[in-house]
Amino acid sequence: MVETIEATLPKASSGTSDPVYTEVQRRVYSLNYRIKEYDQEIAEVQKRISLVHGDREIEVLHRLLDGNSMRAIGKHMKLSSTTIFRVRNNILKQMMKYRWYNNL
Repeated sequence: MVETIEATLPKASSGTSDPVYTEVQRRVYSLNYRIKEYDQEIAEVQKRISLVHGDREIEVLHRLLDGNSMRAIGKHMKLSSTTIFRVRNNILKQMMKYRWYNNL
């Protein structure tokens, strides 16, 4: 008799129906994708470090890669944030020359 009752009960669906769990999974996937993109961008920058010339530029680049803010870099180097922005733009110009030459 027990067997007939079990046969009439609903079956569990495959997977989870918990909306919180589903949202967490979506966010984890999204963050992993974003982290992978950041890794690729950092690898490109690291390939081009040797193209950067000038003590100031190298110091700013390394501090940026360490995660320091423009303001913190300026304070440490005793330079204005405007000067740090200018130095960063010089770094980008030097790195972009490499990209332009490789596309020829």
